This record gives sequence, C-alpha cells and structure tokens, in this order.
Amino acid sequence: MSKSEPIILIVDDESEMRELHKIFLMHGGFHVVEAENGAQALQMLNQDDQQIDAILSDILMPEMNGYEFCQAVKEQEITKDIPFIFISSLSTLEEKTKGYSYGADDYVIKPLESKELSFKIKNLIRRKESNQALSIQVNESRDAAMQIMNFYGDLGQILEFYKVSVNAKSIEELAMLLFEVTSGFGLRCSLQVYVGDEVFNYGDRGEISPLEANVIELARQKERFYSFSSRLVINYNAFSLLVKNMPGDEERAGTLRDSLGVLCNAIEAKLRSLIAESANTKKVEIAGLIKDVLAETQSTFDFIEKENIKAIDDLMADIEDAFISLGLSEEQENNIRAIVENCTNKANQAFKQSKTLKAMFNDIRDNLDQIKNT
Repeated sequence: MSKSEPIILIVDDESEMRELHKIFLMHGGFHVVEAENGAQALQMLNQDDQQIDAILSDILMPEMNGYEFCQAVKEQEITKDIPFIFISSLSTLEEKTKGYSYGADDYVIKPLESKELSFKIKNLIRRKESNQALSIQVNESRDAAMQIMNFYGDLGQILEFYKVSVNAKSIEELAMLLFEVTSGFGLRCSLQVYVGDEVFNYGDRGEISPLEANVIELARQKERFYSFSSRLVINYNAFSLLVKNMPGDEERAGTLRDSLGVLCNAIEAKLRSLIAESANTKKVEIAGLIKDVLAETQSTFDFIEKENIKAIDDLMADIEDAFISLGLSEEQENNIRAIVENCTNKANQAFKQSKTLKAMFNDIRDNLDQIKNT
C-alpha cells in the first residue's frame, strides 16, 4: 500500500457487496479495510493503529445497524471527524433525513457508480483536511486573541500605574504601587533598587531575606530576562524585579513577560526621576551648608579685621604716651616709629588679602545660590 493511498473502511454484512465496493474503491486509488457490522467496525476503529480516512457503511446490519454505528463514531472524539457515508438501497427522504440526523456526511444510493463514489469520497476527505487546517487556524487565532485580551487587560492596570506613579514621592512609595499591579496579575514580587553604591530591597509582603537579596544581585549579572524554575528576574539599569511565581502556562507567561516589560519601562523612568530629585535635594542641602559655613567664616574675618585695626590704633596711642614718660632721644623715638610703621604696613597688606578672600567668598556664595535655585 502506498502511503498516499487513502484508507477506506467498508462496513456491510454482505460479503458480495463488500467485495464489489472494494473493487470500485481500489480502482479509484484507495486502500480498503473491511468489517461485517457496526460493532466489529467500531472495535477496529478503537484498536487499529492505521488512520481511517473515510467510512462507507450499510444501514441494515445485525448486532449494530448503520445508524447506531454512525452515532457511536460521531460521539467519539478520536473518530468524530472521519467522513461517514451511508450506502443503502433505502432512498426515501425520511431515510436520508434520519442518516443526516445521526451525523452522516453523505448518502449514496445503490447501485453504485464507481466515478461518483470516488469523487464523493475524495471530496469529503479534502473537506476534512481543509476543516482541520481551518480548525488549527481558528485555535491559533483564538489563542492569539486571548493573549491580546490578556495583554490589554494587563495594560489597563499598567496605564493606571503610569497615572498614579507620577505622584510618587519616594522609591518606597513607587515600590508599593508596583506591588499593587503585580498582585493584580497574581504575581508575588520583590524589588531591588540601586542608587549609587546603595542597594534598597523591597518585598510585596515585607522585608526580603538576605538570600533572596543576594540571588537578585547575582541574577543582575545575567540577561534582561533571566528565568530559573518558576521564577523570573527582570534587570534594568536602576533596578531588578524578581517574580517568584510565573505561571506554567507558556502563553500566559509570554503575555505576562510582555506586560511586565511595559511596566518595567515605566518603573525605570520614574526611578531615574526620583534618584535625580534625591541627588538634587542633597546637592541643595550641601550647598546651603557650605554657604552657612562661608558666611560664618567671613563674619569671623570681619571681626578679626576690626580687632586688628583697633589694636594697631591703640598701640600707636600707647607708644606716643610712652615717649613722653620714657625720655627717649629723637633718634630712638624714630626707630620705634619705623618698627611700628613696618608692622602696620604688614597688617594692612594682610587686610588687603582678606578683602580678596572675602570677594572669593562672595563669588562662591553666588554660585551656591544658583545651585540651590536650579
């Protein structure tokens, strides 16, 4: 038998009719197997490994008649799609209607015409193959539609996350909003966020264990989506998300990966914003602290400058008073004045340098004000 020859099961209690049908069918390029009645044919269908492509059955048979046999074939999942043709001398509308009601695909009246029978069988086999192909396409389309529906169902929650996450004021608040969405997906998750050299861990049910935190950190060295057992780690620049219970259904898991990818894009963007805001806040705080230190330092300089000027003025007055009581010669007085003058000039030079330093302080404070206002 050629593998391309369709296999036809002939069911008739009359051996002469089976032989006649067999000759017609073999002439038409079919391979034929036989059964004497419906019960025997049904047993062959359930036990035989060979694929039956079509069934030709008489109606009036012992043990199990054609109608009962057809009904049994159409009720079984593994045989229900096999084309079923009644061959009978009963040609009334009632008989044909009855055959149709039992699930038959066609009804051929005896005596048979070889070409017509071959045409009907081939046409039914082509229809079966076409329906099977269509069924596969329908199932694939249905599965794709379900995936799309699941994705858009997830997307609704993601869009809501986009709306509310804009107002998140901290990383912890963002993590809690994230867990609300993943909980809606039926997922248990942990989040690890990286801010400079600092690592922050958040769990949807509280603190995470040191081992879990270490596993996330190690998985960060892997690809963007890293799976192990029922777990999935999604790695981004600012964070890693651990999903602990990815579903076993591949289609749902694939849809969730797509949904989580969209969700993680939103998280990454918001985390960058929060980290930048945090860094800017620290920058402003540091700038304010430095400005306060500079103001205090400048105030100290001003005080020292005033005290030095007063000290020099007092020194000059005390020296002039001392000249009267000491009885120094003019030359001695001039020498002392020269020494004092030299010290005064050095002090004045220091005062000039302090003015330059104060100007530098003013420039620094102006720059710090710009930093605070950015």
